Order: sequence, then C-alpha cells, then structure tokens
Amino acid sequence: MLKRVGPAVAAMGLLATAAASATIRSPVGLQCTAVTTWACAEAKTCKRREGEAKESYSFDLVAKTYQAPHDRGAIAAFETDDGGFMTFLLSGGPRYVHKNVDAGDPMTSFLYMSSMDMRELRCNARYAPDASAVASGASRSLTGHYHLLGVMETGSELLLRPDQSFVWFMSYGAADQAAEGKWRVDGDAVLLEAGTGPGAAAEPAFRQLRLLIDHGALLLNGTDKGRYERHA
Repeated sequence: MLKRVGPAVAAMGLLATAAASATIRSPVGLQCTAVTTWACAEAKTCKRREGEAKESYSFDLVAKTYQAPHDRGAIAAFETDDGGFMTFLLSGGPRYVHKNVDAGDPMTSFLYMSSMDMRELRCNARYAPDASAVASGASRSLTGHYHLLGVMETGSELLLRPDQSFVWFMSYGAADQAAEGKWRVDGDAVLLEAGTGPGAAAEPAFRQLRLLIDHGALLLNGTDKGRYERHA
C-alpha cells in the first residue's frame, strides 16, 4: 500500500534527497516503459493494478516533445536541479515525471496521469556525444596539407599536423608571410593560434586566424572567395 501524494509534494520529496554537489551529465532524451500502474482512491491510498499493459513513453528533452501511448505533444515546463532530479509538465494534461538522472540506467520515474492515477516507469537515458570526443574526431578528420584556391595572384599553403601544430605560408606579389603555432577545432571553424610553435617567427603574419569548415575545405574569412582545399 502506498500513500497518495500530490505531484508537487512528491517533487519536493525527491528534490530534498538529491545530492546538490553531484556533477550531472544531462540527458537529451528518455525512453521509458510503464512497469506498474497505481490506482489511488479517495482514502489517500494507492493500489497496484493487475494486468496493465507495458506502455511506452519517450521524451525528447532537446525538442521539448513527448510521445505517449495515446497522445503526443510538447513538454510545457521543464526543470533540473543541482542534484540531477528533473521535473516536467506535459501539455496533454497534468502529468509530471520525476527522475534522478544520475542514478544510472535503467532509472525509476513516476508519471502522474492525474491525482488518482500514477505510473511507475523504468527509463533509459540518451546522452549527447561527449564534446571533447567530438572535437577530437573532427581534428583527426581535418589534418593534412591544404592549398589556397580562388584568390588571384596569391599563393598560400597550410599544413595541419596530427599533434595540433600548423605551418602556414602566403605569397602575394613580392611579399611573403609565414606563421606557425597550434590549431584546434572551435565550433564550426578551425582556429589557428600563431607564435607557439618551435622556431616561430618573431612577427607572425597573424596572431589568430579563423577558417570556417565547409565540407572538408577551409574558408578564408568565412567566404567562398578563398578556399583552402586539401590535397590527397
């Protein structure tokens, strides 16, 4: 027998037991299955229902949408506290899900269909790829020897090494410029930071140069006029 509690009271109880200092990796989605359904009577007790269907629920925490067995809609309100507990309200009705997102998979949640209808869920979380791993993979795919195309009377080469060092050279008429240093992926661009490589020029041509990544090529000044294309 369970005593019935309102959604707000249940949320307060869950939040109070969370460790505020925990470091939480926030999920981007939840896939849940109802394992137990509780019917709550006016006597403020809840009884397990027998033979209920194993209903499935999914929550997209990025798009703020949900998919339930009989309806779908938006997640109208959403909160995550420092202890890793989430609370959200669904637009289809007074439904609340309380979840400890740091408890490991599968995790237990409670979905309140109404004040008299509560579902116990088992949920598995989907997480965004680790940012450092994504950047590392992107860096490996960009290493190589590039030549500048699309700028008249200008020759330029760029070498991106696997150890995150670079060498850059540009020749325009009788003027030659060079730089070397470190490079890294910065969002949708490659950022060259000159002056840190061994034997770097005392006065490099630039301190920082940002090249927009475009299908394997690198755009000078973020435009199609001036593309560093990689040689195979």
